[in-house]
Amino acid sequence: MRPHWIPRGTTGVTEFYSLGTAAYLDFCCSENPIEDYVKGAPKANKPLRKALSAMYERVRAGIEAEIGEPVTLTDRFALPGFHIFLGQAIYRASGAPVHFDQQYQYLPWGRKLDGVPPLSFTMPIVLPKAGGGLDSWNVTPNDVTRMVQLGQEPDLDKVKETKFKSFHPYKLGTLSLHSGLLLHRLGRVEKIRDDDERITLQGHGVRINGTWTLHW
Repeated sequence: MRPHWIPRGTTGVTEFYSLGTAAYLDFCCSENPIEDYVKGAPKANKPLRKALSAMYERVRAGIEAEIGEPVTLTDRFALPGFHIFLGQAIYRASGAPVHFDQQYQYLPWGRKLDGVPPLSFTMPIVLPKAGGGLDSWNVTPNDVTRMVQLGQEPDLDKVKETKFKSFHPYKLGTLSLHSGLLLHRLGRVEKIRDDDERITLQGHGVRINGTWTLHW
């Protein structure tokens, strides 16, 4: 499916791609989010559905079995898609800003979301020789809100230095589920080789009227 990879790199040589559109890139960081994401996502979904329908059903059914509530795939926004990092782009990505997965709040769902935390998930397809995972810190959006209320200007990169860091290792072909509302980023792994690849399925879920919708 390489003809469908979307270049995302910002260095001279593009080493970071996505397969599929993503709200955090094509909606939240776009000057034209309706064209790039709302209209662009259904087009980008077509080759994914055609090539990977069986995988999507296994993922949907697996998450449904794990959380014990109905789960469906989006028919409006981007399907869960893939992060593709090649070579030293893997190491550089581990230095990206820490964040919460809150982009779901800005999408035009047209319906009220249930008042429950969202869902984020990753399934590694290929990992570097040294492995891979997720770094997280015990900081939530509510913590940031309290800091603002106290007149502080929170710098998340500084806040995380006061908290214990946890590393959650990934296992090939196994879904890792979390709320996305703990401060986190791609886990740092030392000794990245130039021929390493890091390819992961990425997605999120929101619950509307008791049913979870998976998207990216």
